[in-house]
This record gives sequence, C-alpha cells and structure tokens, in this order.
Amino acid sequence: MLTVMSRPDARDWTSLPYDPRDYRVGLADGVRGLRIAFSPDLGYVKNVDPEVAAAVREAAESFSALGAHVDEAAPGFADPEEITTQLWFVGSTTIVGNLTPAQVALTDPALRWQAEEGRKVSVAQLQQLVLRRGELGSFMRQFHQRYDLLLTPGVSVPAFEAKAPGEWELALPKFLGWTPFSFPFNLTQQPAAVVPCGLTRSGLPVSVQIVGPMHGDALVLRAARAYESTREWKLPVVPR
Repeated sequence: MLTVMSRPDARDWTSLPYDPRDYRVGLADGVRGLRIAFSPDLGYVKNVDPEVAAAVREAAESFSALGAHVDEAAPGFADPEEITTQLWFVGSTTIVGNLTPAQVALTDPALRWQAEEGRKVSVAQLQQLVLRRGELGSFMRQFHQRYDLLLTPGVSVPAFEAKAPGEWELALPKFLGWTPFSFPFNLTQQPAAVVPCGLTRSGLPVSVQIVGPMHGDALVLRAARAYESTREWKLPVVPR
C-alpha cells in the first residue's frame, strides 16, 4: 500500500521527489546492529499503566535479543502538548469557518468546541507555535544522528470504553491525555508504526510504538516486521 501511495502527484506541492522503491524490498533484513533508544515515558509522561509499561519493556528486550543495541534513553524534549492542541484547534477553526451554519449544526460537538478554542489563538501566538514545532523537529533530527529508532508505548493506557461523540467530556486536560506518545511525532513528521506486544490480564491489547527519523519509513517497517516475527499473535479475549 505504501509503495502505491508514494507515487507522484503534482497536485501536492509539499511532496518529495519521486522515489520508485518497492517498500517490500528489504523488509526482512532485521534489526541487528541498529542503535535503538527505548523510552517508557519520554521523560515526562505520567501515569503510564503498569501493564502497558511491562509489556513494552519486554518488547524492547526482544529487540536486544534480535541483535539491536538498545539503550533506555529519553529524547530530552519537553511535553509539546500545547503546540499540538493549539495548532489542531486553529485547524478546526478553519474547517468550521468553511461550512454553512446548517453544516456546522451537523458536525461533531467536539469539532465545534475545538473551533471555539482555536478562535482564541492570535496570529502572533500561531507564529510562535510554528517556530516551536520547527525547533522540536530539528531536535529530533539531531537525536536520530545518535539513534536509528525510538521505542515507546503506543498509548499510555489499555483500551477504554467506546463512546458516541456526544458522550465525551470536552475538557482540555483530557483531550490528549491518553495518547501522549503519538502527537509529538505527528508534529515532527516522523514515521511510526504501532505493533501489538501483548494483552492485559483482562485480555485488552497493548502496543509498542516504533519511531523512525523523518523519511525513514522503510526502516520503521523493517523493524516492525522483525519484532512481529518473534511474536505469536493472539486475539484479544471477547467477553461473552
């Protein structure tokens, strides 16, 4: 799928020069010799569920067994949640601003809430957010001069109850609290794969996240294949 998705399209002015590679080539090359950083909390994430933490640490040990050089090391950046939420909210404001009142009335309440938050961000604040995002991206590019990959939990908690859009509590502290390991690398435009790494005692899935440097998609896929080849996949327990 990635091989097809990466074909050129002149309508995307941000696209890279076309690379005709087949992403299946080299997929089974393993991780032996790679330098991998393992961070269970990115240095600042609080309240990672103990079962999640244990499963991801075991996954990191599996990479060592596969021949990678694994160090427990946090990248060293501060929590970028404010950058993510404010940019996200400004984007929501733009989306809602392009809708008619009738269309707005049909949208998810969370989207309308996000748009209201976005209206509070000034132009000067937006510019500062863009600059801070760039600084974070530069920081992680330098980090990946030392490490080929970074391992973290996929999310900080086991899977929680599904709810309808109108049932969620719309509060900023809870907006991204359950997923602190993904949005930093959305900001820095780094490829990442989330791979199952076990089940909780109640049968809920736990995952490890494999983060690569910008444009390192093939390396991330290769590492994901290497890890999943060591695991026997078990389906979660479905309550009767």
